[in-house]
Amino acid sequence: MIGATFRRCLPAAWLLIATAAAAQTPLFVSDSKRNGDAKMDIVVAEVERRPRVSVLDIRIKAIGSSVGSSFFLLCSVRELARQRGNFRYISKIETNADGRMLIGFLQHAGEPAANLGQEFAAAGSGAREIDLEQFAPICDRIR
Repeated sequence: MIGATFRRCLPAAWLLIATAAAAQTPLFVSDSKRNGDAKMDIVVAEVERRPRVSVLDIRIKAIGSSVGSSFFLLCSVRELARQRGNFRYISKIETNADGRMLIGFLQHAGEPAANLGQEFAAAGSGAREIDLEQFAPICDRIR
């Protein structure tokens, strides 16, 4: 009797453990001040995590140089993609309504961005594929 009850409850227990572990995973944050750049003040903060999408809030207080800030943002997204599952290809959407950015993680080159959800499907060609490895030489140098 106890064994049967235990076996019935086991799947629910595993689901609770997996949910708790996912809830404890800290969201990604990248802060330009941690890199010692006195002129740039940019924070990239993951505010929501979905299975294959991260919602980012990007706060820019001081740009520094436009090239430097662009690479800081790109390299931050590259690091997030590595942490989320070592993804090489992403799709991004900049939302105008709330100033946030959606980063979708593609399984392989050529995967339709629409596979990531309705926001990406609605963006059409605005959700283009980016190969993050093309920025590896720069990102690896500025770490």
